[in-house]
Amino acid sequence: MAGSSIPSDAAAAQPVHVFVLAGQSNMVGRGFPLSLASPTDPRLLIWRDGRWQTASDPLGPPNNPNSGIGPGMTFGLQLLKKLPSWRIGLVMCAKGATSIEDWHPDRNLYRSCVEQARAAGGGRPAGILFLQGERGGSVARAAGWTDGFLPLFDAFRRDFGERVPFLLGQIGTFVGLEDAQASIRDQQARLAAKLPHTRLVRSLDLPTQGNHYTVPGYRVLGARFATAWFRLSQDTKR
Repeated sequence: MAGSSIPSDAAAAQPVHVFVLAGQSNMVGRGFPLSLASPTDPRLLIWRDGRWQTASDPLGPPNNPNSGIGPGMTFGLQLLKKLPSWRIGLVMCAKGATSIEDWHPDRNLYRSCVEQARAAGGGRPAGILFLQGERGGSVARAAGWTDGFLPLFDAFRRDFGERVPFLLGQIGTFVGLEDAQASIRDQQARLAAKLPHTRLVRSLDLPTQGNHYTVPGYRVLGARFATAWFRLSQDTKR
């Protein structure tokens, strides 16, 4: 895929497999301390400041003190174990405290995501990872999560391709509004079962701290995203 040049610390060639990471803070990563960060690999890159750089935690904005360890690094490193000849590029579109309404395709968050992915050379990315819904609000508001998600899903399909593997993260249980979260989880499971080229990534059993996962939880979640993508990508080829 075409894109901007890569600095010498990131590898000599353009990554050919671009993944879009979208959603809210648990996709960005809120795990601490950063001393527990995963090792870097020159084959795993992140699109930042208009160029590819070697990926390292935090994958979120480095000037944001809330940016911590998330699932992205583990996802990429686990894929490289299965596909060692690949170069993988991550495009971090997720933003903390965003609602499903904030992700409507007519809004800036989604438009910016598409622009970043295209600038990175991801006209047809290798996969889309989406994790959102932890703070869905009241039970009544949570009941409308599907109505908010489907326009976004359709827009991703329109802009990136009908057969791009879509990984839908099923939210865990966090402090407060557990009934609303359970409603969203049920909707996510139903959607993943019926939407084409889509797979659910479960996280209900992962350890949490407040409204976020722990570092071990993020690592398991990243590995599950990698396993789900690999299996779905094999199915998509058939």
